[in-house]
Amino acid sequence: MKKGIKIGKYTLAPRFVIAVAAILILVIVLCAAVSAVRASKARKAAEQLGCTFDTDGFAEVANVEYLGGDINVFTDKQGKMGIMKPDGTITEEARQDKIYTVSDAWRSVKYVCEGPLSEYRLLIDPETATVTSRQYHGITEPEKTAYWSSTGNHLAWYDELGYAGEVVKNEVSLENGLYPVQTAPEDGKKFGFINENLSLEIALLYDGALDFSEGLAPVMRNGKWGYINENGVTAVDFQYEPAGESGAFPFADGLAPVKKNGMCGIINRKGKAVVAFEFDMILPGSGGKFIAKKGSAWGLITVNKDILDAETTAATTTTKPENLVVQGNYKVVTAGSSLNLRATADTSSAVLARIPNGTVITVTKSVDGWAYTTYNSASGWVSADYIREIPTETSAVPESSDSAVSGAAQG
Repeated sequence: MKKGIKIGKYTLAPRFVIAVAAILILVIVLCAAVSAVRASKARKAAEQLGCTFDTDGFAEVANVEYLGGDINVFTDKQGKMGIMKPDGTITEEARQDKIYTVSDAWRSVKYVCEGPLSEYRLLIDPETATVTSRQYHGITEPEKTAYWSSTGNHLAWYDELGYAGEVVKNEVSLENGLYPVQTAPEDGKKFGFINENLSLEIALLYDGALDFSEGLAPVMRNGKWGYINENGVTAVDFQYEPAGESGAFPFADGLAPVKKNGMCGIINRKGKAVVAFEFDMILPGSGGKFIAKKGSAWGLITVNKDILDAETTAATTTTKPENLVVQGNYKVVTAGSSLNLRATADTSSAVLARIPNGTVITVTKSVDGWAYTTYNSASGWVSADYIREIPTETSAVPESSDSAVSGAAQG
């Protein structure tokens, strides 16, 4: 007589136990198969969105935040912090209590961590995204910062007492390029861009502005973010909501994550979505890889190679505009009305001055259809349709019947 298997006060037949075990195994296998199918469907759906989304390696990740550069701070489910690069590579395991940035001078940011391994705050190397043995002894707030003084029309130092003098060029180290600057406290809160010589290059028109990357800078107007090029021309329309602590993210390899209608996607330099708005968060990327959150899961977006290749090529290729005005002297040619001098190369931007018909102006740079000039101490853009070049050898203005326009102020 075969003995049964006794469980408590019950005795079960061996065949029954085997059958139950087989059923349990089958259920487990079916669940795994369903999960695999769902994962496959999610992957295929993501591919249709222009990318794949993989959560492998993120099981213990509770949150990820963009700190700057190539540094993302992730928090594990035990509340400890570590460092993760844009491609998901972990450079510091989650063992720190706090990781954050401090600014001890204008445009000077340092990355600092506090943890159980040291009683002192330690500096993080921004190049390797790793914690060093160097201690941070600086102040957590700069003693003075730089603002644009509209009154003095120059970059100025401000401290806790207010205006503290004009910024001298050798006091700050700026490479060739453009840098966001904010108006002085007494002038309100508007942003523009200065060049390396501390001259205002792009007018103070925006409610927010961040550094240029790949020739484009995020700027905010009326609560929406867009992107402008180095000539101040709108490259991507103002339609995106604030994303992340900084408000917007830079371009990398021709791609940038943005937020619209509460969801995040990835756009190219023309503002076209290459990854659909299906994610709760997408952080700045590198090499076509972006750390992202979908639902409650963190993972890594990998943009399809054909998309990445096309956008990387577009980001590094410069095409010459068809209607480009050369530097030199020009005459305003209208039917008698004045020509609008605008803050940016956009017919909807602010009018800084009105230049009378017949005035000779000097064009120093241009973009497609627009020329940059100065009139009565105001610098801005005029429509190239209403100016005619003055030949150097004759200083005469060629007559052209189709150059005349009528009506109110032009451009």
